[in-house]
Amino acid sequence: LKADRELVLEAVRQDGGALRYAAEQLKADPLLTESSVGCNPFSVHGAESPVCTVVELRAVESRIKYRAAWGLGGRMLAGFLPHSATLGDLGRDIRSQVPNPNTRLYLMLPDIEAPVSPFQVEQPLADLM
Repeated sequence: LKADRELVLEAVRQDGGALRYAAEQLKADPLLTESSVGCNPFSVHGAESPVCTVVELRAVESRIKYRAAWGLGGRMLAGFLPHSATLGDLGRDIRSQVPNPNTRLYLMLPDIEAPVSPFQVEQPLADLM
């Protein structure tokens, strides 16, 4: 269990000091530091979290436009991000538009069957277009 990356992520979310009990190779993982974990908007597999489905992701001049449906009710959210934005930036921007902006979410992208992993937080959005 000490080497399970998702389990360690959730443990550090609960208690930043939990990283000291992780396997040595995970202690050096930059995505598992307390500061990184705190701003990571994505849920791990099996967590109880709302689903947000991105229905549009495209370049518009020097920015990236997105539209997404939040939760079962399908409340539409939209915004623009800089062309250099990451999946983490997208998740945080979406969270800023919902009633509980501290909630973690399952983010579904167009044409991809699995939700975004918390370990994809640094992936550039431009790579997905």
